[in-house]
Amino acid sequence: MPKRNKTHAAVPVVMYHGVGVVNEKWIWKYLTCPWELFEKQLKWLRRKGYETISLRQLYEHMKNGSELPALPVLLTFDDGYLDNWVFAYPLLKKYGFRGAVYVNPEFADPRDIVRKNLEDVWYRETPFHDLETKGFLSWPEMKIMEAEGVIDIQSHSMSHTWYFCEEDIVGFHHPGNDDYPWLFWNALPEKKSFYMSENQENYVPYGTPIYKHGRSLGTRRYYEDKDLTRRLVNYVESRDGNFFQGERWADALFREAGSYKSDCKLNGRFETETEQDRRYRYELSESKKIIEDKLNKKVDFLCWPGGAYNNAALKVAMECGYISSTRKIMNRKNVFGEDPSAVHRIGCETAVFIKSKFISFAEDAGLLSARLKYFKGRKGYLWVMRLQKMKYLIKFIFRKLHGLPFLRGL
Repeated sequence: MPKRNKTHAAVPVVMYHGVGVVNEKWIWKYLTCPWELFEKQLKWLRRKGYETISLRQLYEHMKNGSELPALPVLLTFDDGYLDNWVFAYPLLKKYGFRGAVYVNPEFADPRDIVRKNLEDVWYRETPFHDLETKGFLSWPEMKIMEAEGVIDIQSHSMSHTWYFCEEDIVGFHHPGNDDYPWLFWNALPEKKSFYMSENQENYVPYGTPIYKHGRSLGTRRYYEDKDLTRRLVNYVESRDGNFFQGERWADALFREAGSYKSDCKLNGRFETETEQDRRYRYELSESKKIIEDKLNKKVDFLCWPGGAYNNAALKVAMECGYISSTRKIMNRKNVFGEDPSAVHRIGCETAVFIKSKFISFAEDAGLLSARLKYFKGRKGYLWVMRLQKMKYLIKFIFRKLHGLPFLRGL
């Protein structure tokens, strides 16, 4: 008879985003776990005897002490990227695992399409280089993964965006601006699912001010002064086409904004509590309803985009019917007796950071192995992780000094 997980043994919940081919031009490229590395991690997990569990199993374990496998692990994937269908889903099937994908309906590909994936390559039905990898999951693709019991689709809210939250300007939209793709999402939400494969910077006029901002479900939204925006946009349009080629174009726009503030009273405002509550309910209730209707299932679990939430958002989530959500709570182990409405996750340890600077992808499952052991209470593995990262830092410095290509980790 197989061993069962002890009631108070730590249950790791691992957080992934994309799994596939790294897009070097993407601002968040470090969120993509190279698919070859993901397969190495799955091989390691299977070799060590890990078994994947569902969100429901974890909830019942934390609430009622329900039994789990001897070595349980829960694999989660945020945002609903297309490569979850193209790479993660076939690889999970190959190794007998399953996972949960948190999606944002506003990002779901609206087309009635099912694209080729890694299985088609294995069966020689399509060449690898013809695989489409940029974008987001379609509802038909989600239905297939759900029907096979490999992927459990849950909510990641509706928008997964940022909003202005203070009246201080921090920058301006300009040609080549890829630091704030959410500006374009907010301008044309119906085009959000295509932002990874098309240039959307013309959705927002150049010169548009960018204010201090925060995650949609963790902030009180600031509505900017539209007259100030028009003045700055008109200022740019009145200049010649070389305006942004100068070194001090931002200074000129800050001066123009200062001049406006001297001449006019700012007409920006913060949303009211009623407006915030209505927005939060749209984010949380509508996303739940859409997923349930599209996939004919019950949605009980929520992942906060970027981990951002506040007391008002938590209250709305509970009232919308979510029974559990992901939250970063230090020293939480996801065991019986802990609050089952909060699930603590750990990183998948595929991207290597040194002092918040991304330097490389991992080469193998070594970092994930050490992270899992440390999570389970083996404190010495903190030093193993540090030594592993030091190894990648040395390689990074060596390659930089010798002009060698970026270390992809494979």
